[in-house]
Amino acid sequence: MNNSLATLVNQTLPAVSNSSVTYNADRNMFLTSGYTSGMGHTYFQGIQLSDRVAVVYNIGQGGYGSNPLFLNGVTVYCFDGREKKIIGKWSPSSWEFYSDLLARNVATQLLFDYLKSQMRIQGAYIEDSELRSFATAQIRAAATNRPRLTA
Repeated sequence: MNNSLATLVNQTLPAVSNSSVTYNADRNMFLTSGYTSGMGHTYFQGIQLSDRVAVVYNIGQGGYGSNPLFLNGVTVYCFDGREKKIIGKWSPSSWEFYSDLLARNVATQLLFDYLKSQMRIQGAYIEDSELRSFATAQIRAAATNRPRLTA
């Protein structure tokens, strides 16, 4: 990964501050360095970015002979032009096996809920199907966006 890009991610996303970041092309996400608990589980974060949102997935991996990934939480950030802002956060009531589909569905629901609340605050009306379609497109953009730096 380009050092400038790693520096940019480290400086602009609070979830990865003070952590080493690498880019995983197979998952199309930035991965933070992990830490291992006393129980042998390793925890790290996966981050996907688009021009509108950043999605941070808290991921764990079982230890001591068990290697399934599990989803420990999801946080969705938006950018207001100057600062990042948390617009949704999810933590499971019990651990969930990680899958890209589950992670994207949770992120989409968080963004949908935020947009719906903003619509109500502004006194506007937009069909749920249109809001959900927009939220899905934004999370898909983060999941499929190929990170790059522009001059």
